[in-house]
Amino acid sequence: MTDAPIAPRQGKRRALWVLLALSLTLNLFFVAGAAWIEIHRPVRFANPVARMRYMAAELHLDAPHQKAFARYLRMLRGRLELMRAEVRPLINDAWAELAKPEANEAQVMRLFDKAEKKHRQFQQELTRSTLAFLATLTPKQRETFVELARRGRRSGSRAIVRSAAPPTSAEPKSP
Repeated sequence: MTDAPIAPRQGKRRALWVLLALSLTLNLFFVAGAAWIEIHRPVRFANPVARMRYMAAELHLDAPHQKAFARYLRMLRGRLELMRAEVRPLINDAWAELAKPEANEAQVMRLFDKAEKKHRQFQQELTRSTLAFLATLTPKQRETFVELARRGRRSGSRAIVRSAAPPTSAEPKSP
């Protein structure tokens, strides 16, 4: 008769151990998942300078390549500023025309077409400059550069998530 009350206690104890093991397993999966997300989170930057510092560090550039990279970045920044200065007024004029009660559709289309043409010209110039810089790199550096550039384009947001690599001598200087 003493065996009957003991069996339910062992069953409860076993169920408690199973629940404890299940809880521990779920907690481990949760912690591992959180760690994986943190490790594999895309790096995003507060500004283009931080992004370029990171790229330079990832490319492992020697001194001549660092100088070439710095020249490339100065050219890139200058060309982008010039593109904005030339394209922005065209876009603004097109929107101003659209805001009029009797907007001239042909004029709006001409302004947008002109802005698109300017933008395309700048893209072609930047592509030529990028190809010239890439020609100075090793195949591995070139592959890394392209991957980092593509990853940066996909991320969209530039909010800082992790601190960037330490500054290098390839940091772009203000023109």
